[in-house]
Amino acid sequence: MELTIVDLSPANAGMRISAEQFASARTQAPYIYERVQGRLVVMSPAGPEHRAVSRPFRRELGLYWGLHPQQVDEVDVEGWLATSPDDDRLPDICVYLAGPDSDQTVPHRVPELIFEFVSADRSDQERDYIDKRREYHAVGVQEYVIVDRFKRAILILTHSGTNDYAERWLHSGEYTTPLLPDLKVSLSEVFR
Repeated sequence: MELTIVDLSPANAGMRISAEQFASARTQAPYIYERVQGRLVVMSPAGPEHRAVSRPFRRELGLYWGLHPQQVDEVDVEGWLATSPDDDRLPDICVYLAGPDSDQTVPHRVPELIFEFVSADRSDQERDYIDKRREYHAVGVQEYVIVDRFKRAILILTHSGTNDYAERWLHSGEYTTPLLPDLKVSLSEVFR
């Protein structure tokens, strides 16, 4: 059976869509699309505040990747991760480390690190703090970092082998991670 290409726009928010249709869809820019419980979720593109907060992370992670290509396979902005047969997420930043999974491809390759930058909308915040937290833990994301410009803080969630992540809040200083030795992102630059 041949798959019909679907054209997606904000008007399609909430419609049922299969994983195959989602993977091959043409989308109306500049919107961002995810699939949650088999339904299309449409989000506005990142605005200037969102981009300003993510800029230090994008720059430092890209630089780290360039200096350590044997350690990092890819740093992907708006990566793609299938968290279940009915859910496709586009995290703000995905970091894929070199290793046994290097030959896997998106959307089924699980990044070791995911960064999400909180938006103002309450439903977006719930999605980052609750829904994605549960989904990313279930698929094995080792570190999930939630950067919240409204709280001027970063929540670092580390996979601990339990039913949930271990939490650590960072309000000042530098973001570091044992997954990327020597990486440092200054919070004073993030929350200017």
